[in-house]
Amino acid sequence: MKGTLAVARYTLIELTRRRILLVFFIIGFLGIAAIGIGLRVFSSAFSTGIIFGPPGSAQDPAKVNRYLELMFIQNLIGALGFFALLIAFAIGMTAIYHDLDSGAAVAIFSKPVSRLAFTTGKVAAAVVAMIAIVGVLSIEATLVGLLFGGGLEQTLTVETVAQLANALTLMLLVLALSTWMNNIVAAVVAFIYNAVSGVVVLLHNQMAAGFLGDNGVLKVGLNVLYWLVPHQLISDAQRQLARAEFDLFSSVNQGGPGGSSGPTLDQALAGVPGPSGAADIIWWVFVIALFASLVYLAVRRRQV
Repeated sequence: MKGTLAVARYTLIELTRRRILLVFFIIGFLGIAAIGIGLRVFSSAFSTGIIFGPPGSAQDPAKVNRYLELMFIQNLIGALGFFALLIAFAIGMTAIYHDLDSGAAVAIFSKPVSRLAFTTGKVAAAVVAMIAIVGVLSIEATLVGLLFGGGLEQTLTVETVAQLANALTLMLLVLALSTWMNNIVAAVVAFIYNAVSGVVVLLHNQMAAGFLGDNGVLKVGLNVLYWLVPHQLISDAQRQLARAEFDLFSSVNQGGPGGSSGPTLDQALAGVPGPSGAADIIWWVFVIALFASLVYLAVRRRQV
């Protein structure tokens, strides 16, 4: 236990010195601020083009502000996911690779530190660093959201947890690969694997929705592939945003001549994916355990 804590503490200190991690964090911090402040500062330039109510009616500032808030959250969800992946790559490429490449691991293993303790400390430090950095970005996003009045903080928090869970999967994969190969090559391989996994999950979802026909061989093949790759966890954020947008525009349409004639709420939510179910969450836990085991196996077999 002492060896694990020592390795974790040492790794956290080393991660704070990595320039690539600092650069990605600064880019994420400034990017989130730019999204929110940009929408707020320049809202006056395009808010006149957003019509809420019958033509010629007075503009409702509250509805315009609500619309801008929904735009901010939608953009922020994509930005958080992107920056979380960047941080995952940065940590995965450096947490173990630099110790092995520089020879520092030799000095560590010469002390009473087992490879299991080394791996556990490294993975624990990487997870803590990942949670801390993404958590800070999430807090910043929540504070920036107050520029629009707030109200969707819970939606953002749940989405952050899902994005963090997906990024942790990728980070562990990069950690394992960077023990066997050059860290840049490991990042490229992990990126390709992550992209292929996304395509497989997308095709499986399209098949489940009935868009790929009724080919039995295709169904079996996609079902097999689907349970061989990680599943991106999905929060209820998209459905909550779609519901909020529906409520906003339906209230506007009801104020016009003839009342509302648009789609119902069920129709508006039909094309929006729901949150991940228990099976996907259990599969994520299994994949996390599998990838963490691969990290240990890679460290154990590495000759240093």
